[in-house]
Amino acid sequence: MNNRCIGLTAIFLALFAGACSQQIDPGNFLTISGKITMNGKPCKEAEVTFHSPDTKTLGRAVTDSTGQFTINEILPGEYTVSVLRMSMDGLGIAPEFEKFASRDSPLHAVVSEQQTTFEFAIDM
Repeated sequence: MNNRCIGLTAIFLALFAGACSQQIDPGNFLTISGKITMNGKPCKEAEVTFHSPDTKTLGRAVTDSTGQFTINEILPGEYTVSVLRMSMDGLGIAPEFEKFASRDSPLHAVVSEQQTTFEFAIDM
């Protein structure tokens, strides 16, 4: 019985070590960019987050004064995109962004070598 436990432990450790030794190829990472508009105007100082349900990875950026953002080192795949901005009083998320501020956001993107530029229009 004790030898069986040792054998099972050894197999588990070998499988675990093999899984942990797999590394993500840095050549797979992409740089993406895009623009967020709100009611047709640039959405400045908004936090944009790409959430991957499959790999649990994410990329995050803040838009500039023209609504533009850039995210470096993101893997290809399907993402839910959240966009949020703090309220003017700084006490929480601005109400107009609540629909877009979580992983349940209706905004989606598929990142690939062919698709690295995205535009999202938020209309209230």
